[in-house]
Amino acid sequence: MDPQVAVVVVSYNTRDLLLECLASAVESTKGRSAQLVVVDNSSEDGSYQAVREAYPHATAIRNSTNLGFGAACNQGFKATDAPFILLLNSDARLTAQAFRALCDCLEQNERCGAAGCKLIDAAGAEVINTRNFLTPLNQAFELAGIEVGWRSLQRTRRLSPGRDLADCSVDWIDGACLMLRRAALDEAGCFDERFFMYSEDEDLCFRLRKRGWLVCFCGAGTAVHHGAASSGLDKIDMLRHFYLSQMLFLLKHHGPFSASLFAVAMRIVLGLKRLLMRDGSRREAACEHLRALREASLSKKQR
Repeated sequence: MDPQVAVVVVSYNTRDLLLECLASAVESTKGRSAQLVVVDNSSEDGSYQAVREAYPHATAIRNSTNLGFGAACNQGFKATDAPFILLLNSDARLTAQAFRALCDCLEQNERCGAAGCKLIDAAGAEVINTRNFLTPLNQAFELAGIEVGWRSLQRTRRLSPGRDLADCSVDWIDGACLMLRRAALDEAGCFDERFFMYSEDEDLCFRLRKRGWLVCFCGAGTAVHHGAASSGLDKIDMLRHFYLSQMLFLLKHHGPFSASLFAVAMRIVLGLKRLLMRDGSRREAACEHLRALREASLSKKQR
């Protein structure tokens, strides 16, 4: 029987968490025709070998270099013909409840192109994973703590779930646990591989929404996401990728002025935080973000 759902996991130096992730996926998809696809982005911790030994039935792809998250996901898409594809971060744990909720969402709404569920961290605290599309100012406003009623100036999405705990009016949902409809990908395209990491999920959801597909939040299911397991390996470098991707998103969809205005607005807010923050750790975090933003802006100009 051809698989109805493919679980695609991209791995980079997260061996132990990856094995936990795969175990949760196997357990959660019991009773469904599912396929496991693992794409290893040149890990150096034995991740690929561990997957081959523990899950010989899985489709495992090993890259000689780190191609980035989006490019690796695209490899996973091509390795399966399943009509539904669940992207699952290697530092996330799936639950049967979440898997059922995501499948139900796509099966019951033929215009749902992407669906995500509620996320909690390892301590059980809810993780924000629904947001409005990035604009030149909404992230700076939120970082500054400015409350504005207009949706265009809010970055975090305030959910409006119905009786079924679903909200299909969100702009985009974090790709840590995101189920995609292949027919929607065929129409809108896969991940833009210019996004090495960060914002590739936002860009995909933007293109899906532009073509009339819905992006749905399914509150009936909950998955666990540790967060930053791979990206935490080199903080400044990862922050630089974060800001590069955000500026690329704005440049791609709104033009160079929007990307430049974003960089200026963020510099102002981060600069003020660096000067005014009394808490040493928060002041240091602002300094790190400011440094990464400057490096990203310089890198963008040199391209």
